[in-house]
Amino acid sequence: MNTLQCEAMDNPVIKVADIVAPARCVVFDKDGTLIDFHAIWGPRLARGATALAEAADLGDEFLTHLYRAAGYDPDNGMTSGQGPLATAPLHQFTVIAASVVYQHGIIWDRALELSQNYIGEAMTTKPAAGEIIPKGAVTQSLQRLKDADIRTAIATTDNRSATEAMIGTLGLAPFFADIRCGDDAGPVKPDTAVLENIAMGFKLTVADLIMVGDTVSDLAMARKAGAALCVGVTGGAGSVAQLQPHADVLIEDIGQIRPA
Repeated sequence: MNTLQCEAMDNPVIKVADIVAPARCVVFDKDGTLIDFHAIWGPRLARGATALAEAADLGDEFLTHLYRAAGYDPDNGMTSGQGPLATAPLHQFTVIAASVVYQHGIIWDRALELSQNYIGEAMTTKPAAGEIIPKGAVTQSLQRLKDADIRTAIATTDNRSATEAMIGTLGLAPFFADIRCGDDAGPVKPDTAVLENIAMGFKLTVADLIMVGDTVSDLAMARKAGAALCVGVTGGAGSVAQLQPHADVLIEDIGQIRPA
């Protein structure tokens, strides 16, 4: 093996669409990046919110208020890429929902209980296979990276149980050596320490990482942390207009990420 071949192995290069960057690891968001966002979170919120409204005898005005606070439009089933439904860990989201319940005349302790029992329950139920819809040829894309000795990780605000259910359903366990979830102890997205800790675990620096996500929150975190590349995935929670100013490149799915 000659010197140039050794250097290529030591310094892998990744091509994302038409951009090439030296990197050793790709960190993926989960919902909206690896799997379809809209198939899960809007319907889950609507189920939980409707059940809560019935239990507490709250009406359509409450539902309208809750959806607005969550960043969800029930008329078109779309979620704001910069709202809490798209970006907040569950423990924060249930407090947001409880605040709306409180503003509709229910004491705080009861509002928090209702939010946890209905919103929290709906959001944490183990995902059914029909809710887990891969965005593109996820397995083949990850396999290409693994074959090139490029490491991959997940950073999500979703809970670990749901994340592991997704990984199990799609058979992705062999690909991810590090998974960071919203209910883990320690830093949670969008804290840059999430990327710093992933890099440290691989004995890398953040400059060796590419971050791939469907929200401004993902990309802003990556930019602030100093990631090698900030890759926005379209068709998730974030719109093209929202993602464009924060992304080095936009892609439709992770099939556009390949060893160079």
